[in-house]
Amino acid sequence: MPRYFFHQHVRGQKTEDPRGKLFATEGAACHRAVQRMPAFLKRAGERSRNTYVATEVTNGDRTLFVVRGTVIVDRR
Repeated sequence: MPRYFFHQHVRGQKTEDPRGKLFATEGAACHRAVQRMPAFLKRAGERSRNTYVATEVTNGDRTLFVVRGTVIVDRR
């Protein structure tokens, strides 16, 4: 089973996933990144008003998917 890595980008800072996870297909790895995005946005949004978050899914050699999310708080 192939190993996929989930590198996190939050407010311009990249955190690399050194271990990765095993998934049967690229689609399953992408689905996992999409499922995790709300939790990453919540955590990042608690620390800042405006936040850009991305999960870069790689197979160790190349980027396969990038799942992006943004939290913008407009004060009125």
